[in-house]
Amino acid sequence: MLKQLGEVSEDAVRDLLNYPPVTWCRAYFDTQCKNPMVDNNFTESFNSWILEARHKPIVKMLEDIRVKVMNQLKDRAEEANSWRGEYSPYAIELYNDYREMASKCKENFNGEKGFEISEGEDRHTVILEQQRCTCRLWDLFGIPCSHAIRAFLYKKQDPTLGIHWWYSKQAWQLVYQHKLQPDRGERFWKVEPHQAMDPPPLAKMVGRPKVKRSSEKDEARKRQGQCQHLGRVFR
Repeated sequence: MLKQLGEVSEDAVRDLLNYPPVTWCRAYFDTQCKNPMVDNNFTESFNSWILEARHKPIVKMLEDIRVKVMNQLKDRAEEANSWRGEYSPYAIELYNDYREMASKCKENFNGEKGFEISEGEDRHTVILEQQRCTCRLWDLFGIPCSHAIRAFLYKKQDPTLGIHWWYSKQAWQLVYQHKLQPDRGERFWKVEPHQAMDPPPLAKMVGRPKVKRSSEKDEARKRQGQCQHLGRVFR
């Protein structure tokens, strides 16, 4: 990957190497969070989500965000309650893709714990008891990869047993069980004097203050011509 990036920009590679690989290379990612993403889409999505609120004064902006979050928590809880299965539909959709890919894999079992799964010219090791595969997709996503699913099917076990609990309906319900409570209007707020928000201090700019606006091009000539025209009208 670095070689390919270097062909595009050597400066980008040098800048990237200033950061530890665990922050940008999937091979070094911690598998605890079950998130293999390497982009910044979450920040961009949040900024677009509050696009209208961002241009308002600070109190109005925070109030708009509070109401949006309150409604979002309610909507997400209702969505999780509507799931028919035990796991998130998004997780099941990815699982089904892996299961279809598993039909093209071949397994070799050592009779103990290890599976050698072949996928074309590639081979990976799967250990079901540890829920690990050397391709690391199972480790990173928390959803059995095609190699793990093939091993589950060989053992005549349900592959969905390998889906992490974090994708379960119960987990989502626990996440969204806490709600933001409704609030009264701003004029009913009780603000303590030591909590009141004051405007930022004014900073004196360098140089003399500007007291005369900048004139546009031809403004004096246009003004003069307009006065001459008015003079002719009132004669």
